[in-house]
Amino acid sequence: MEIRSLPWDSDFFGLRIGRVDLQTAGDAIKLTKQQEIVKQQFDLLYIFDPNNVGFSADGARLVDEKILYSKPCEPRKQYEAVSFYQGASPSDDLYRLALVSGGYSRFKLDERLPKGSYERLYNRWIENACPKEGTNKQILLFKDEQNVVRGMITIDYQGELGHIGLVAVDTDVQHQGIGGKIMSTLDGYLFERGIKTLEVPTQKANTDACRWYEKNGFTIQSVTPIYHWWLL
Repeated sequence: MEIRSLPWDSDFFGLRIGRVDLQTAGDAIKLTKQQEIVKQQFDLLYIFDPNNVGFSADGARLVDEKILYSKPCEPRKQYEAVSFYQGASPSDDLYRLALVSGGYSRFKLDERLPKGSYERLYNRWIENACPKEGTNKQILLFKDEQNVVRGMITIDYQGELGHIGLVAVDTDVQHQGIGGKIMSTLDGYLFERGIKTLEVPTQKANTDACRWYEKNGFTIQSVTPIYHWWLL
């Protein structure tokens, strides 16, 4: 069992943050016994539990059950209302939708993180998702009849694998087929470029998203409980 320091997270949140990937119940027990030593180096540990061995300790909380979905890419219909974002930095609409996408994020649900962390993080993620020269990053947008952006999906692909980052539809127009049109257009776009598989992570607690992915042909590949263990 290795405790890895996470410099990017530590700098971003202003905390000493590390990560542990549990493999066995023995790892969990050993980790709790090392609490006094660990807290000298870390304020917060992200504990990933891919084998579902469980973790319990003072200050620890289950903050997410991360589901990884995947599907084979297919030659699906591409819709005229769906377009590709061309800007090098996000528009106000994209910043808004980025926050919508993270409604079940552990970074929003963990109230012990510094105030504003969730907003800053998702702003950073949508900034990083914008298309840039030398990358395969794209943002697909759905615009309504008034040319207002109402939904988006961010994508990055390498080799034969496409990875969805953020997915959002404005709350007042959800369940109207907007997300399905973006996904269908994305699927066809990737298929034409030789991408074989599309994957996306989401939260088990986000039952609407889970049903929607399954309706669009995705199947579960893994479920990983994630704990935040506060050592402050």
